[in-house]
Amino acid sequence: MLRTCRPLLLRFAAAAALIPAAMPAVQARPDEDYGAPQPPQGFIPQATVTFDIPADPGPARWRRPHRVWTPTPADTYAAVDPGFGSVTGQRDVKGAGSVGATLQSQTPGFVATTGVTFDIPADPYPGFAQRWDRTEMAQRTATGKAQASFGLTDLPWFVPFWQSARVEASFDPQAGEGTGQLAAVLSRAWSIVGLSGSFEDRYAVTRGGLLGPEAPVTSWEIDRNTRLELPWHTTALLLGGQVTSADRRLTGSVGAEQTLFGPLKASASLVDIGSDQPGVKFTAGFSFNW
Repeated sequence: MLRTCRPLLLRFAAAAALIPAAMPAVQARPDEDYGAPQPPQGFIPQATVTFDIPADPGPARWRRPHRVWTPTPADTYAAVDPGFGSVTGQRDVKGAGSVGATLQSQTPGFVATTGVTFDIPADPYPGFAQRWDRTEMAQRTATGKAQASFGLTDLPWFVPFWQSARVEASFDPQAGEGTGQLAAVLSRAWSIVGLSGSFEDRYAVTRGGLLGPEAPVTSWEIDRNTRLELPWHTTALLLGGQVTSADRRLTGSVGAEQTLFGPLKASASLVDIGSDQPGVKFTAGFSFNW
């Protein structure tokens, strides 16, 4: 009787199935360093973020790539402001007066003015106010003088009280056989409790007879003027005082200025207060930009 081999085959199959289960699991980890400590199981390993910084591109690294860098022109810091001009006429009760025009140009820190003024002498006839249509009025000779000034709009910190200064020069070839004048003007603007105004001192030296055969005659005068703007900014009060070398007597003036419309202004003042012959002076003028 033949013996079957089926029980033997079943034993080999059972042994083959049990051997792999009994062996420890083996996994290939090629990226791990040999001998490096491994993190304990059940914990998340540390995570890191890395930023790559490129090399320095050179001195132009702060410039925008789409804008071409150009140096600032030197004249940008000395740009000329819009010019300012004025036309003014004056007249007193005796018929004397003047008509003048000035042009002013200003740059940061500096101001320059040029102009011309024609002085009209007093009426040689009494009662001039009733004789405007007289042909003899044409015989009155007017003299013209050229004038210029240059100044600083902001004085250095070590100059006390005053805020700006300028130097004025004028020459009239017809008056007194050639009369020249040189003046220094100091001014300051102020504002307090809703009011604003300005102070101005003018120190002038005049020499007459520069074109004559005789020696020139020198005289001087000091003017102090105060301007007070009222809160509605269309009316201003004017106060002034003057001392000359002729009589060395202090004379004053008081007046008011009114803005009529736009750039047109008019004023009336009592002048030569304290002298033997006080008077009245009327002024009108307008300003413009050029």
